[in-house]
Amino acid sequence: MGSLTQVQRSIIVGSILGDGSLRRQEGRKNALLEINHAFQSKKYVDWKYRALRTLVSTPPKARKGNGKRVAYRFTTLSRPEIAEFYERFYKKGRKRIPNKIVLTPLVLAVWFMDDGSKERKGIYLNTQQFTTRTPVETSGISKKTMED
Repeated sequence: MGSLTQVQRSIIVGSILGDGSLRRQEGRKNALLEINHAFQSKKYVDWKYRALRTLVSTPPKARKGNGKRVAYRFTTLSRPEIAEFYERFYKKGRKRIPNKIVLTPLVLAVWFMDDGSKERKGIYLNTQQFTTRTPVETSGISKKTMED
């Protein structure tokens, strides 16, 4: 995927699986990634921004939404590297889990931080926003990896 580092690719994939969204203007080839979380997640958004800053022109900003919610967000530039993710993760404008996706520890960590929850007997990743149910494969994830 272009000139992206492995860390950037993992954060982008984890974000797309989680709360991130990709947008492509009609008639354009390139796409952008929007990172948008509650203001209480400012440190997390800043971490994502630092990792993706080579793809971003302006730092994260607070933005008042509907009601009392204050979001903290940034978008990447519209880039061909992001468009490749759009092609894989979106079909007819709807987010989906593509075939043959590999979940690395960092992808899973970002997905969980975005859209996961912990309960007494396990952890859960929210997937209701996807159009298809595609089995996913974990790569290099073991009990030892998770404990490190």
